[in-house]
Amino acid sequence: MKRVGIGVLLLSVLFLTACPAIEQNARDTAAALNGAIVSAQAQYNSQCKGEPGAKECVIINQAADAQNALITATEAYCGWSTTAPPPDPATTKCVPVRSAQAGLRTAIANANLLITELKGIVKK
Repeated sequence: MKRVGIGVLLLSVLFLTACPAIEQNARDTAAALNGAIVSAQAQYNSQCKGEPGAKECVIINQAADAQNALITATEAYCGWSTTAPPPDPATTKCVPVRSAQAGLRTAIANANLLITELKGIVKK
């Protein structure tokens, strides 16, 4: 029985250390979303200037809004002020605000959906 308890404890520790923290997931998602937005903007820039209501342009604008929401949710979760954010968020320690966790998870999920949509409109 003692071995089972130690095994479960070791697996739990391994599982917890193998899973990325939510703030790292948010940063990775924000970077991926930014790359997808830049690619889509480069491809549809002229079309969106002339026809901003086109499906592709609407998706790009939604993605930009999702990126802003993700950044704001990350700032809220990490306890950073949106009016005076830290000078370098990449090196500033995140102090989790648990009440903001659901909002951050939602922002990450929305951003991931829009990454998929952007991938669908960008031609290689």
